[in-house]
Amino acid sequence: MRTVDGWGDKVGSERAARQLQGYTSDMRAPGLPTQLCLAVALGAIACHGRPAAPPNPQAEIAVTVDNQNFADMDVFIVRTSGERIRIGMVSGLTSRILMVRPDLIGNSTELRFEVHPIGARTNPISETVTVRPGDVIHLTIPPS
Repeated sequence: MRTVDGWGDKVGSERAARQLQGYTSDMRAPGLPTQLCLAVALGAIACHGRPAAPPNPQAEIAVTVDNQNFADMDVFIVRTSGERIRIGMVSGLTSRILMVRPDLIGNSTELRFEVHPIGARTNPISETVTVRPGDVIHLTIPPS
């Protein structure tokens, strides 16, 4: 006969059934009053936090690039003036975080991203994005 893992008794025996029944009955979810008290306590803790600090004007902008394409890509920011600035390279089928210093953005809060597949002639450009110091921007390069 087969045995129950960890119990050592044969399947179908009364002792194994009692042990399994006791095991599952101890694993019940807490009742509604316990859940309600927990929710109220967590809500009170969440509302009692310190006020948010003002954003640091010197904070870098993080650009997470998910390159789902086989080609390695050079990534550029394009200012509203049209100036292109290379911020890094992301290998094919990888993800990478590129940090952009606030001085590269300048006074503009809007910019676009341009990716250049290494060895290709096309340069796809993103839509205009509004950025602030400390922002995290997610850029996905789809497969071709």
